[in-house]
Amino acid sequence: VIIDQFIAAGEKKWLQRTGLTMLLPHGFDGQGSEHSSARLERYLQLCDEHPYIFPSPEKLARQHQDCNMQVVYPTTPANYFHALRRQIYRDYRKPLVVMTSKKQLRFPLCRSDLSEISGSTFFQRYIPESHPTDAEFSLVAPEHIRTHILCTGQVYYALLQARELNNVRDVAISRIEQLHPFPWDLVRDHLEKYPNCEFVWCQEEPLNMGSWAHVEPRLRTIFNNTESHTGKAIRYAGRDPSGPVATGNHKQHVFEEWALISQALFGEARKPSDIVSGVPKWD
Repeated sequence: VIIDQFIAAGEKKWLQRTGLTMLLPHGFDGQGSEHSSARLERYLQLCDEHPYIFPSPEKLARQHQDCNMQVVYPTTPANYFHALRRQIYRDYRKPLVVMTSKKQLRFPLCRSDLSEISGSTFFQRYIPESHPTDAEFSLVAPEHIRTHILCTGQVYYALLQARELNNVRDVAISRIEQLHPFPWDLVRDHLEKYPNCEFVWCQEEPLNMGSWAHVEPRLRTIFNNTESHTGKAIRYAGRDPSGPVATGNHKQHVFEEWALISQALFGEARKPSDIVSGVPKWD
């Protein structure tokens, strides 16, 4: 009730602004419902952005001033730092909801250099696929990318590890770090880099939870404002609809995670032939 009446609606109902910042633990680690979800979907339902209209340049320039609240799910320490820093240094106040992953606190791949929090660096609302071409693991040319996976939060690292271990070189993975206000222009401009791919939204949460209901209509609107992807749909890769947020059975949790990762990378749920350092490997 407090969130509904005073945080999401406070500026329009009471003409009162607030810079309240909520750090909410969120992330599926096999610990059961009470330790998996901050109910991201409920905050996204309160956001006041129209999903079927691509904003004009004037509205894009004022996205943050005009929105009722901000919802972010950062995947790097630098982006977490910048999300909090801009909240302090702006000359206006908006509520900020941050999904914080416990797994990322100790995950080796989740790290940032000092250069990423100094100088002219800033919060990245959208982190596109870096598309390595000269590293030990490289991707095919952009026009040969088969699948472009979009995601948010800690599931990115599960996808990243599985892609490299299974030598999947025709799949790009990009992260939407700010779910509201949505980074319409950044996503649209980057999607044109891969003109021949299919799109997948991958999430840890069940179909009736998480970001899917929020991002799916927005991404379809973006597709219809591109040259290469007009009329395309986006495929879902994640858990099935569920009453409970998450299973309390760790083995079941692992099976579900393997299924959603293989759905995203290969288009179907597959049982891995081996597990290497906790990462599934498929034949």
